[in-house]
Amino acid sequence: GMPSGKYARMEDDMGENKERFARENHSEIERRRRNKMTHYINELAEMVPQCASLGRKPDKLTILRMAVSHMKGIRGHSAQDETSYKPSFLTDQELKHLILEAANGFLFVVCCQTGKVLYVADSITPVLNLKQEDWLQRNLNELIHPDDQDKIRDQLCGSEVSVNKVLDLKTGSVKREGASTRVHMSCRRGFICRMRVGALEPLHRLRNRRPLFQHAGQNYVVMHCTGYIKNAPPQGINAPASSCLVAIARLQVASMPVCADPTSTNQFSVRVAEDGKMTFIDSRVSDLIGLSSDQLIGRYWWNLAHPADEKTLQDGFIALLSDQPMRLNIRVRTSTDYTPCTVSAYKFMNPYSEQFEYVVATHQIAPQEDINNWVTGSATNQPQATGFGELGAPVAAG
Repeated sequence: GMPSGKYARMEDDMGENKERFARENHSEIERRRRNKMTHYINELAEMVPQCASLGRKPDKLTILRMAVSHMKGIRGHSAQDETSYKPSFLTDQELKHLILEAANGFLFVVCCQTGKVLYVADSITPVLNLKQEDWLQRNLNELIHPDDQDKIRDQLCGSEVSVNKVLDLKTGSVKREGASTRVHMSCRRGFICRMRVGALEPLHRLRNRRPLFQHAGQNYVVMHCTGYIKNAPPQGINAPASSCLVAIARLQVASMPVCADPTSTNQFSVRVAEDGKMTFIDSRVSDLIGLSSDQLIGRYWWNLAHPADEKTLQDGFIALLSDQPMRLNIRVRTSTDYTPCTVSAYKFMNPYSEQFEYVVATHQIAPQEDINNWVTGSATNQPQATGFGELGAPVAAG
C-alpha cells in the first residue's frame, strides 16, 4: 500500500491547486470587472460635456462627480436642494474657448424655448451695424435669413436622434430615448447662419462685410456662431429658468474671397495684449506690407509704425485702455519702406468677468491716390526703413 504521508501530500497539493485556481479565477473576475468599470467610466466621460471640455482625461472620481452634477442639471433640482444648487453659467474652459472666438464678434444669449434674445453685447454694433436694443427681447428668427430658420430651431432644441442617446448603466448599452427626454450628449453648438445687417452706417463703409445676401429689401451677412446650451440663464439676466444658448457670433472675415471686393483687401487686423505686444495678426498682412505674422507676433504694436509715429500710436493705445476711442492716421512699416495707414481700434472686454482681454486694431492701407495728401512735411525728412527683420529687440514701453 501507499504510505499515508504520501496521500496527505497529494491532498495538500490538490488543496493548494484548488486555492490557486480559485485565487486566479477571482483575480481574473476582478480584472474583468475593473476593465468593464473603466470602459463604462470612459464612456461616461465622453458623454458629460464638462469632462469632454477638460482637454485632459480626468480621474474616475472627477468623472463621476461631473456626471452627477450633469444629471442634476438635466433633471432640474428638487425643492430640498434649491439653496445649494447653483446652475453654472460657463466653466473656465468654455469661457476661454468663447473668448478666443470673440474678435470680430459679439456675445448673445437666446432662450431655447421661446427663441427670444435675452442678452446681446454692445460689440454687436461694429459687427452687424445694429444697436443692442435692435436685438433685445426680439425673436432670433426675425434677425436671421428666412432660409436659416429651421437650422437655428434645430440648434436650440437639440432634438436630433444622435442627441437622444442614453447610457443604460445596468447593461452598459446605449439606448435611444423618445424626444421627450431631450438629454444633450453635448451642450456645445457650432453653426453658420446669415444675420441681418442694420443701417447705422452707410454700407460702403462696412468693407469687410462680404458677401452680403439680400432678401425682401434686407441685407444679411454670414456669421459663425460658437457656444453652449446651458440649463439656466446666466446670473444677472432677468429671465425665467429655462435652458438657453450662450454663444459668440463672429464674422468670417479672414476667409472671405480676396478678389470679391477690391476695397476689402486693403486692411488687416491685429490683436494686442495689455502690455502692448501683438498676439495675433491676420494673414493678409503679408500681402499688404510684405511682412509675415511670424516676424511681428511678440513685438510691441508701435514697432509697426514709422519711428516718427511710434509715440502717437503708443499714446493712442494708452488712451484706448482708459476707454477713449481711437482712430489715427500713421505710416506703417513695409518690408522696404513705409506706407500711410488709418488705424482704428477698440478694447475687447471679457463678457463674463468684464476684465480687459485685448485690443482689436484694424489697419486700413491708404489707396494710392490719397498718398500725396497724406503726410505733412517733405518726404526727404523721412528716415529710411531698415526692413523689419533687422530691427533690434522691441523696446519696452516708456
